[in-house]
Amino acid sequence: MISLQGITKRFGGHTVFKDVDLSLSKGEIIVVIGPSGTGKSTLLRCINFLEKPDAGRLQVGDLSVDTQHASRADILALRRRTAFVFQNYGLFANKTALENICEGMIVVDKLPKAKAHARGGEILERIGLAEKSRCLPGFALGRPTTAGGDWPRHGGECRGDSV
Repeated sequence: MISLQGITKRFGGHTVFKDVDLSLSKGEIIVVIGPSGTGKSTLLRCINFLEKPDAGRLQVGDLSVDTQHASRADILALRRRTAFVFQNYGLFANKTALENICEGMIVVDKLPKAKAHARGGEILERIGLAEKSRCLPGFALGRPTTAGGDWPRHGGECRGDSV
């Protein structure tokens, strides 16, 4: 369950959104639509504190956080309960598919590298990309790598799936 109560975000004197209330049940799917620059991505970024909301309360599962008094521990706990697939995939160009998928498990969840790699391998296997585990995601140093195809999109989705 995800709940937003009174979420507000401003950049300088510009209010991107004000007093947003939203509630999602487990398994529920919603679509946020609107023209470019209207705050759709910013709203998502506020849920896991990639952007700090200026007001409001967030709840993800059993964790409820007042955005104005969120501690570092609160923010990390929120991030452990959410996943974010960036519009540009947000992949590290110098890391393989497996390393990109495992990054959050190792850095945020503090999983031992071997355990994270085993889990990442299972995810790649499940979506039919196990053979791409050692490929780089795209255009490292401006040159195409051997991964090809849709691996960057799937790689970003896999990283989200690993949370």
